[in-house]
Amino acid sequence: MAERKMVNNMGSIVLELQNEIVSSNCDVVNILRKAHLIASKLKLADFDQWIQHELNGYPDRESCPEYRKVCGSLKAFNPYHGWISTLMQDNELEKMICERKLTDSISEVISLCQSSENVLISEFSGEQFAFFNKMFNSPLPMKYALHIPTTAVKDIEEKVKNTILEWTLKLESEGIVGENMVFSETEKESAVNMPQTVNNYYGNTSVINSPSDNVQIVSGSENTVTFSYDKVKDVVDAVEKSISESDLSKEDMETATELLADIKLKIEEEKKPDILKSALIGLKDFLINTGANVAAGLIQAKMNGLF
Repeated sequence: MAERKMVNNMGSIVLELQNEIVSSNCDVVNILRKAHLIASKLKLADFDQWIQHELNGYPDRESCPEYRKVCGSLKAFNPYHGWISTLMQDNELEKMICERKLTDSISEVISLCQSSENVLISEFSGEQFAFFNKMFNSPLPMKYALHIPTTAVKDIEEKVKNTILEWTLKLESEGIVGENMVFSETEKESAVNMPQTVNNYYGNTSVINSPSDNVQIVSGSENTVTFSYDKVKDVVDAVEKSISESDLSKEDMETATELLADIKLKIEEEKKPDILKSALIGLKDFLINTGANVAAGLIQAKMNGLF
């Protein structure tokens, strides 16, 4: 009798999963395992395959969802100044080099975020080093790496949580709750008629650029992005004032002034937003390397919503 009472108190597995997702200490691996249990019981093979890919990793980049696409900043290692930003004028080439889909299991993705304070560094092959040195006309052989902000990687975990939450809400709306971890035949029949494509739950959205902390540009039917050259100019003016009040060395101040002048010229010529964004990121990284953190932080704070 005691064992039967314990089972009856378990309640709905779908609602329990919802509660776990919205809790402050949500364990994404654990909720994926519970989602796998639900999908398996309901015989939702397609959705369950996505769950297992998240748990075990994706076999290739083609099968990897768009929300697992991240974009980093290509940087070169200067033996005197450390990592320095590069600037590419070809947007398509920049996408090919800087965009990547992470096929690792979700637990590995989380581990990546925990192993670094601000950025993940992904290196290139020797053949690619030679290509970059030729492309940038580097006087000395340089080492290159893709610097990916942990915020972009962390967003993958949040997308997974949101996807499962939306899925459980859809199950609940269809009367599929799984009392005592058991689904009735009616619930199973209703589940078969539900959409199993992951896009139905996290939205038709793809990250196309996320090269700086807390900055994300999205495209898709549910997102619109407006752009204003005047707003970018206002940001540049504010950054210029902050730089003038900093204690940069004469050499660094001259470099910062040149970078600002280049950005202003790009604004006047109404260059593409991606080009302006790359230029601002290059300035921000330079300021961080020189210790002008206030001005760099100003760029970071102001960029959100500009592009």
